[in-house]
Amino acid sequence: MDVLERQVGTELGALREGVQPLLDEVRQGLVALDPPGDGMLPSPQEQEKLRAKLSATLEEAEDVLEALQLAARTSGQGSG
Repeated sequence: MDVLERQVGTELGALREGVQPLLDEVRQGLVALDPPGDGMLPSPQEQEKLRAKLSATLEEAEDVLEALQLAARTSGQGSG
C-alpha cells in the first residue's frame, strides 16, 4: 500500500490529498480482511461484506484518481 501511496504522490503532487481518505479506507479494509500478527479473521459473512465494501471503495478511488490525474496534467502539477 505504501508503494501505491508514493506513486499517487508522484502522479498528483498536492492533489493527492483529494484521494487520501479513500486510500486510508482501502488500507483499513485490507487490515480488516487480513489482520496483522495473530489477529482473528472475520467470519465468512463478515469477509463477504468487507470485500464488497472494499471493492466499492476501490472503484470510487479509481474514479477519483482518474479525475485528479487529469487535473494534475491540466494544471501542470505532479510529474506526469
